Amino acid sequence: MLSFAGLIPGKAFGTRRGLALTEGIADKLFGLAKKGSGGARATAGYYAASSKDERQIVRASFFTGAVGGILWYVLILFWVSLQFSSEEIGLMLAAGSVIGMIAYLFGGYLADSLGRKKVLLFGLVCEAAGLVMFLTPKSFAVFSIAYGLTSVGSSVNWPALTAWMGDKASPANMKYLFGIQQFYNQAGLTISAFLGIFVPPVLETNHLMTLSSGYLWVFLAAAVCAFVPIAFIWRVSETRRPPERLIMSFDRKMRGIFLKYGVQNAVIGAGAALVIPWFPVIFEDGMNATGPQVALIIAISNTAIAFGWLAVPKFADVRGSVALITVCQIVSVLPLVLIPFSEFSLVLVGGLYTARSLLMLIPTPVLYAYLVNIVAERIRASFLAYSQLFWALAYAGASAIAGYLWANDYGRPLPFILCGALYVAGSVLFFAFFRNIREPHEHGAA
Repeated sequence: MLSFAGLIPGKAFGTRRGLALTEGIADKLFGLAKKGSGGARATAGYYAASSKDERQIVRASFFTGAVGGILWYVLILFWVSLQFSSEEIGLMLAAGSVIGMIAYLFGGYLADSLGRKKVLLFGLVCEAAGLVMFLTPKSFAVFSIAYGLTSVGSSVNWPALTAWMGDKASPANMKYLFGIQQFYNQAGLTISAFLGIFVPPVLETNHLMTLSSGYLWVFLAAAVCAFVPIAFIWRVSETRRPPERLIMSFDRKMRGIFLKYGVQNAVIGAGAALVIPWFPVIFEDGMNATGPQVALIIAISNTAIAFGWLAVPKFADVRGSVALITVCQIVSVLPLVLIPFSEFSLVLVGGLYTARSLLMLIPTPVLYAYLVNIVAERIRASFLAYSQLFWALAYAGASAIAGYLWANDYGRPLPFILCGALYVAGSVLFFAFFRNIREPHEHGAA
């Protein structure tokens, strides 16, 4: 076929420029895919050569993830099936979060002073006890206390486990340990969230039981899963440390890092409370999705995140931890705020939700490794717990406000917009505070 492009200089230039641009984009996408697959292989290779203790922690994380999937995605659906209003749900979330805050005040300190293993086991027992309480008849007070117990568990578990993992790997390899641990955790969360959202509506549709009864069986299974990690963690060794006044390790530099991270963490926590735990009911009541459709949307998103966590540690070596975290979080806001305006297509909503979740959460292993690396070893659990207290305070306050913002109308765009604005603000603060604070293994670290 004869082409006249070569006879028209302007058109020829445009064609060449378009081809060059297309080739450049293709090369970049291929490069990202290559780095991603290489990152996944590097993370899997680290796990293959990991110690027995590391493997026990990773296996336990699968079951803690399964429990987290129920508490994060299914709990609100359970409460809605029991005819709690959005205002009551917001208040229960807030009350439970406040109870969990108390644990932040002492959990990290005790983990650093008494031992991370003991505190982690205590937290796992609290979480299991809270899940058992959800099996009791409907009660605003009892369910608030039950959620409070699970909050106590997660409040002491996360800083103790994160600091403990920091003792098991070198600074340079830490992100790979966190990557594989987060992968297993997310795998458990994905499976439990899918089954927890999918099964009860199917049982109701087939007239086998009521919707709320179906959720009760889900929480029974979650309670059983909650006891399994105790057996794994019990077998992990811990090096005893001599007594030491922890306050001495919070020097001026550490106090500065602590306050900076705490402030930006509070902003992120406030944004999260407005939308993130409400997503299942937003999809069902706000966008008329069925239970199986909601389960599928969340499962696809969580699966993408799990495999992303295998690949992302390698990217931090190229781009730097702070830059990677900041860019991913800010870019995640665009698909987030588009969700309420895309209710005409559930497929589009699912794609936006997956993109948002992947971008916002994929830097998590890199963030955890970065924090553990820049904080003095002796106070890691205390630092993580106290800084997370900032997040919890903001989350609790915003949770109460969120119930009134939604006002039983789960299609409103305002909470999404406010959430996005807070995410951008928190990400900008993170970059401003930490762009010059490097990890010990980086060249020229401060």
